Amino acid sequence: MSYPTDFSLWRLEWNEGLSMHIPEIDAEHQRFILLVNDLNEAIIGRMGLEVIKRCMHAILDDAAAHFAHEEALFREWGYPEAEKHAQKHALIMRALHEIMGRFEHGGTEYEWIDAGLQIKKALVEHLMTADMKYRDYMLQSGTDRPKGV
Repeated sequence: MSYPTDFSLWRLEWNEGLSMHIPEIDAEHQRFILLVNDLNEAIIGRMGLEVIKRCMHAILDDAAAHFAHEEALFREWGYPEAEKHAQKHALIMRALHEIMGRFEHGGTEYEWIDAGLQIKKALVEHLMTADMKYRDYMLQSGTDRPKGV
């Protein structure tokens, strides 16, 4: 199978359009992007299954910590869709664990590429949809942060 070997085609770049305007959340999202880029670089560079597994574990660990932090902030700030957002996080974590499970006993190069793309898609789609809903809610409230913060 042939696929693009130019890492720049796979690379995600942070830009202000991705900003939540919450410094600690933006920093965590930027770290997500770095971790996804590390995974994609490992896949494109054919760095081997152990390196790819390590990148995937780093994404899983970081996602779990980030999601827990974000959920706590949203509850604290009284975001009306906090529970719905937490449910989306749970779905993403299940998907990431499922993807990771495929690699416990090997995997083909094609499967690595597919997994990398699935992880990237899940995280980017969440950032661009669910997280932007919160950003829009916050901006419409007319404050830097919701009430009580």
